Amino acid sequence: MKLVALSMLRNEEHWCWYALTSVAPHVDRILVFDNHSEDRTVDIVKSMQHIRSKLELHENFGSDSEHDNRSVQLEAARACGATHVLFLDGDEVHSDAYLGFARRLLELAEHEPALPTPPDNHGVAGDHRPGDGLVIRNIGFRPLHAGFAGPLTCIPHDLVQGDRDHGCYNFAIRIARLDGLESNGLEWGQHGYVEADGVYIQSSPYTLWMPKLRYWHLTHHPRSTCRHTGAHEWVRPVNDLGSVPLPAPVLEVPTVFYRPDGPTNPTLEQWGLRSRVSERVGRD
Repeated sequence: MKLVALSMLRNEEHWCWYALTSVAPHVDRILVFDNHSEDRTVDIVKSMQHIRSKLELHENFGSDSEHDNRSVQLEAARACGATHVLFLDGDEVHSDAYLGFARRLLELAEHEPALPTPPDNHGVAGDHRPGDGLVIRNIGFRPLHAGFAGPLTCIPHDLVQGDRDHGCYNFAIRIARLDGLESNGLEWGQHGYVEADGVYIQSSPYTLWMPKLRYWHLTHHPRSTCRHTGAHEWVRPVNDLGSVPLPAPVLEVPTVFYRPDGPTNPTLEQWGLRSRVSERVGRD
């Protein structure tokens, strides 16, 4: 198994360091495609010497076609010899516990030679002949949108929808098998990925939905210092949608939030993580 992260960034200076750092221990390569950022995103990515051996930066990337952009990224992953891809936005931060588990699960389930799709399962009652069982090609994670009150909170809406709602807000497929994977040929707002038979990955019988497998999505928080020309409005809008405690049992919060070597940003300062980290380091 070779897992390659695909990350297309545009004006993500506040979180790109944390997003890329969080996945580095669990992927074999990180391909970053900067889509003409106007803030410090590129400078921050270039400064990340701690993951330099895995990181490949493509600057000034992308056209107006979402389909073309996705297709180029998939081909770049194939050129690296990837068997699976990890889709990573610049405002998504993973927990070692959950992403590490997902990778290990795929590694342990891997067959040589690979199981066929569809698998051969006869389903005949009373027939003891073993079948191929379950084939896992894709894994759906459940995003958690951190509240402004701290990393141990989320927005109330995160707790509203049930686990069986596999829609695009409640779940996101973050790891996908690369062979046969293609863009659906549509543009922004209708874009997506399909398997070789034309079935969308979110409709695939080979997708494993895991409600307790979380990643932190910071989309509502400050993501960049960029403002619209001649205005005070942020290019990336900021929305405080409320904060409630994380559901029990307490989730495995990404440890990268607490790293003292990462760049500061308004959210981490509001959460007080920078001061707490400094105090802890001073005591140590």
